[in-house]
Amino acid sequence: MPRRRSSLLALPLSLAACTGQPAPGPAPDAGSTAAAPAAGAGAQERLGALLAAEQRRAALEVSPADQQSRDVDVRRAAARALARIGGGAARPGLVRALADEDDEVIAWAAYGLGFSCKEHESETVSALVARALARDATPGPSGGGAAAVSGSAAAVSGGAATVSGGAAVSGGAVVSGGGVSAGAPRLDAGGALARAIGRCGAEASEPTLVAWLDGPRERAIHAAYALGDLAALKLKLREETLVALLNLASGSAASPPVPEALYPIGRLEHVPLTVIPRIRDVAAARLAEAGGARLFAVRALGRAGEAAVGELARVLTSRGVFAASERAEAARALKRLGAPGQRALADALASLVPSADPIALTGLVGEDFGALLTALDALASAGAARKPLRDLAALPPPPSAPAAILRRVAWLRCGAARLLAGENHRDPLLLGCDVTAPDDPGSKPDAGAPVRGSIGARAVVEVIGRGAITGARLAAFRAYAEAGDLRAREAAIELIASHEEIAGAPDLLAKALAAEEPGLVAAAAEVIARQPQRASEAPGQGKRKRKRKRDDKDAPAAVVTSPAVEGALLSLLDRPGARDDPELIGAVIDAAGALALKPAEPRLEELCRSSYPTTRAHAGTALGVLRGRKVACDAGLPGDAGAAGRPVVAPPAGELPAEASALVREPAVLTFDTDAGELTMTLDPALAPVAVTRFVDLARSGYYDGKIVHRVVPGFVTQFGAPFGDGAGGPPGRPALRCETSPVPFEPLRVGVALAGRDTGSSQLFVMHARAPHLDGQYAAVGVAAGPWAALVDGDVIRSVKVRN
Repeated sequence: MPRRRSSLLALPLSLAACTGQPAPGPAPDAGSTAAAPAAGAGAQERLGALLAAEQRRAALEVSPADQQSRDVDVRRAAARALARIGGGAARPGLVRALADEDDEVIAWAAYGLGFSCKEHESETVSALVARALARDATPGPSGGGAAAVSGSAAAVSGGAATVSGGAAVSGGAVVSGGGVSAGAPRLDAGGALARAIGRCGAEASEPTLVAWLDGPRERAIHAAYALGDLAALKLKLREETLVALLNLASGSAASPPVPEALYPIGRLEHVPLTVIPRIRDVAAARLAEAGGARLFAVRALGRAGEAAVGELARVLTSRGVFAASERAEAARALKRLGAPGQRALADALASLVPSADPIALTGLVGEDFGALLTALDALASAGAARKPLRDLAALPPPPSAPAAILRRVAWLRCGAARLLAGENHRDPLLLGCDVTAPDDPGSKPDAGAPVRGSIGARAVVEVIGRGAITGARLAAFRAYAEAGDLRAREAAIELIASHEEIAGAPDLLAKALAAEEPGLVAAAAEVIARQPQRASEAPGQGKRKRKRKRDDKDAPAAVVTSPAVEGALLSLLDRPGARDDPELIGAVIDAAGALALKPAEPRLEELCRSSYPTTRAHAGTALGVLRGRKVACDAGLPGDAGAAGRPVVAPPAGELPAEASALVREPAVLTFDTDAGELTMTLDPALAPVAVTRFVDLARSGYYDGKIVHRVVPGFVTQFGAPFGDGAGGPPGRPALRCETSPVPFEPLRVGVALAGRDTGSSQLFVMHARAPHLDGQYAAVGVAAGPWAALVDGDVIRSVKVRN
């Protein structure tokens, strides 16, 4: 969920982002005799060893004896480890696990194969389809299509795994003394098989899934979600597929409508003109039926053209009839529809603007506030909404209002002011929009110094970026880029990539790279990676600038990397703490590669041996730039990238995390005292024992006390836990967590681990507002929440957290 600039609304990292890939010298695959356990090893010992192998990403430590064990918990743990490790070394073992008789083993095998099928798409899909057919033909619990699944993480009373002996975590449940906790979430083999077929994207995937739409309702829903995965991968679906989905969504005299069938349509950016009228009719009809899947109908209307504007406007303005998540989605859908959508947003805004009555403004702390804020953000310009925007920009804060009310008033005032300001970064309404900062009687709003308050500062930076950053605008820009609010400073640094006219950019980037905050460092590094010339200077720049000779006036000026930038990047590559943060070190590696820093080569070779696959991938790309040929680091050493079909190799194994030695043994309930009231979540170690242990330990230590809720996407997600409140980094001394993903659905109030790539989780959690199938399997599900988490806004404070078992 996303870390600092990773958007869960967009296509997420393929679980190649959270499932593995191979790496050193030719080696036997997982499940070979090379990794057989010592004779007489007990089931509990093997469970601990398999958890260790999973965490270390050591596929070869999963043995054939594990996969053939009479103890189903051992077979589940082996399949889970292979699914999470992924890559070529794990693939043969996953294929073997697919033939198991236990549904949970099958679910893990299918899930892992869905992200380990690159270069083997056709044969993998054939195997998945064959297994599904075999399950249909098998009587009993493992046959008959989709298995039962518990969508929410239930309370578990068993023990969690220890590294050696004791209670252990199995595939989908916590086990203690060999018994499976009845309340643990179960995995759905039928759903895992369908989703894997969609994610592999083979030629046979689409016709197979379309055929499954005619099956039992549960299988049809799985097939629809899988077609959504395929749509995101291929960026299109066949017209006959869309027709089949619309037929399923509309229902018939013999079968009720299946609104989930509209989900794949909402995953497409463009749909054929021939089906647009039908999309509008079917999706509009589904609006009459409340339920979690109605959100898919709202999203599908965003693909139905101008004729859908009226229905979307009705959803947006019908408070109490439609859920807050649906209303926010309607605003986003209207934004997609161009000028007609903008007119509808302008008309709707007038009815959404709250009363200026102080008592009425206390109602801003609630889930409906998100719909108003999303509508405001969806407007591209003031246009016809100028009158309600002026009302919002001048909305008076209630006397003696608490911080939560002031923050929401500030979001409305600044959102309106930035639209009214156009390119005028000195607009008085803009400079005075943030009412969250304490008043300074001796000062007035002044564009020459950063405004006080994060909400206002970020709004000003956005307006600064709308014009050429020179003269007075440059002076204002530098004020935000060099000091003040961290998030405004990061936004200012990001503007360097799109404004080549900014003078002194190398110095600004060097200062940002030297900062303590990882988000600011990463922002500067990402600018350099995208636009390396921003970190370079022409010889003789400034006072030493010389006139170019007449005969070479058309020759491009030579550039040299700023020594300050080069020194800062080399220093970051040597910083041990940075290497424990794959998100940060990846951005730094990309910047060094983009600048072709030859002195970085030995450091990049060392990072090529990292146990973090994203770090190895970044290092290989950067070394390829330096050497002028493709370089692969999947052997743990830099070498020429081989062709498809090269021998499978195993990745470098990492260290066992400290949390593995003292795992949380049962669910923990966290109670949050926040600006939006008391909220809770139950973290369950059943599927993610190491991650849950990390979060519970942090909560008990007081880490979350005083932390900022740094990301809220109304109708989608609430996220918190970043040390500096900007969505980047984690607590010092805590290396990034290995992904403990699983094929568990992300439903409303599901709690997940935020990521910025594979194995980058640390201290950040997100809570879902609505069903989001595109997140299924991409992030670790660690529990369920309770309370109005959607009522929080960016900037709200978690005052304290209490933990009880």
